[in-house]
Amino acid sequence: MQLPYADIKPARIHRVDAQFLPRACPRKGCPSHSGEPFRFQRKGTFSRKVDLRSVQRFRCLTCSRGFSSQTFRVDYRIHHPWLPLCVFQGLVSKTSLRQTARNLGCKLDTVLHHLALLGMHCAEVHAAFLARLVLRGGWSEGTFQLDELETFEIDRRLFPLTVPVLIHKKTRFVVATDTGTLPARGNLSEHDRRRRDDYEALLGKRVSQSKPATKRCFEALRDVLAPEAVFAVQTDEKSTYPPLLRKVFGRAIPHQWVNSRVRRDRNNLLFPINNVLAQARDNLGRLVRRNWGHSKRERNLRWHLAVWALYRNYVRERSHFHKRMSSAQAALVAHARVPARDILEWRGAIPRAA
Repeated sequence: MQLPYADIKPARIHRVDAQFLPRACPRKGCPSHSGEPFRFQRKGTFSRKVDLRSVQRFRCLTCSRGFSSQTFRVDYRIHHPWLPLCVFQGLVSKTSLRQTARNLGCKLDTVLHHLALLGMHCAEVHAAFLARLVLRGGWSEGTFQLDELETFEIDRRLFPLTVPVLIHKKTRFVVATDTGTLPARGNLSEHDRRRRDDYEALLGKRVSQSKPATKRCFEALRDVLAPEAVFAVQTDEKSTYPPLLRKVFGRAIPHQWVNSRVRRDRNNLLFPINNVLAQARDNLGRLVRRNWGHSKRERNLRWHLAVWALYRNYVRERSHFHKRMSSAQAALVAHARVPARDILEWRGAIPRAA
């Protein structure tokens, strides 16, 4: 299968890297990474055959090695530069990885490679946005909600996973997500007990990582709050949350909780986080209950969540009633909604419009 625009050539060579200035030498062994000043000079250009884009060459005057602006782009060393954007759109459209590969006319391994590439890139961009927020003073107030979504890898009964998600209540901005393992479920059949014992003999006993994963989410919130911030946290009645809050923030903070068995309608205090988790299940095919597109590895779920969080915060509209504003814009993390194409341009960098 070919993409409908794969054979369309640009009318002329266009220069999109003309204003690019390297922040550091991309060579890990360069002395500029250990204290020496980074200096560079321009060394001409070259045209890429795949998209006829003019790329600027550079030479590092510290280590005398060459590189180009393409080294800092997300589509670096990718023969089909349109694939990252197409895979990104497939990942947040409730499409399985195998069906995404069929739609794009590529191999499943290619989509898996792009999942890892996009997952790490989206996590870096989200961290860059939060770092800029911290430089501006951080959030001085707000109400935040946390809940844990439960899914699995490989097998629903033997390998469950927990997915804590922390959001800003008013704007539905996803502050942090994480993943952690859970022990095998109880009341297993004789066949499942034998399988569990075989897996434990091979991989070790499966433990609960709910506390460490939730703690990392609370730490991410702590790092973006102003020193004297006035804020509150809302969760369900899980007994591990109050001790974790005291341990992470070092003081008592307003903490409201709701019984998880209360009806989850608009009158529920945790309706915002429940709604965000429902959106996650709707956007991520691997989180849909009882389907064969489930996660086969926890790391794939973690990368997929990073892609979804970036889409939910910066690309998607805040809600049906706020179509011109993103959650990040409403939470004062970004200046405007950012097209996915702009986010998938430079590695780990905040787009200029944002």
